[in-house]
Amino acid sequence: MNKQKLRKLQIEKLKAFADKDEKKQEDQLLLANLMKTDLWNNSQSVGITSSLPIEVDTSELIARLWDEGKEVYLARANDDLEHSQDFLQYTYQSHLGKSKFGVDEVIDKNAKINNNLDLVIVPGLAFNINTHARLGFGGGYYDRFLAKYPTKTVALVNSQMIFKEETWKTEATDIPIDVIITPEEIID
Repeated sequence: MNKQKLRKLQIEKLKAFADKDEKKQEDQLLLANLMKTDLWNNSQSVGITSSLPIEVDTSELIARLWDEGKEVYLARANDDLEHSQDFLQYTYQSHLGKSKFGVDEVIDKNAKINNNLDLVIVPGLAFNINTHARLGFGGGYYDRFLAKYPTKTVALVNSQMIFKEETWKTEATDIPIDVIITPEEIID
């Protein structure tokens, strides 16, 4: 199946799942499983996105990072031809605004940029749990970022995002995720 078609199908599937109690329970399990990992314990600076309703909810995760004294950096898509992104420090005092994708981003002009993070929590629509391939939203922002700033990556993958077989074509520029966390297991 081509990526565009699969993205459209996955978005519809995730929209249908977004308001179910099962999703909320899985989001809690994903957070608990992440917090058991060495990645969590050994990371001081963490890059993340403010989640859309169809994605795994990151709001409690961000609060937990702050509670543990970790530095949180929110992804910001840059307005350039390269589809680049940076991670801006996100604190309790940060001002947020909606990006062109509808995602909350830090809009403080003086926010600290840190692209050399200990860990990046990578969003996506579909993940192959055998090859660690990821199907994102199609902009290539994370693949370009990770090619330029290699670091440890983890994906929080609910039951609707799990694929045991890769039904999409992987490109040479697609960067696999280091660790995939599902509600049932942690896959290195």
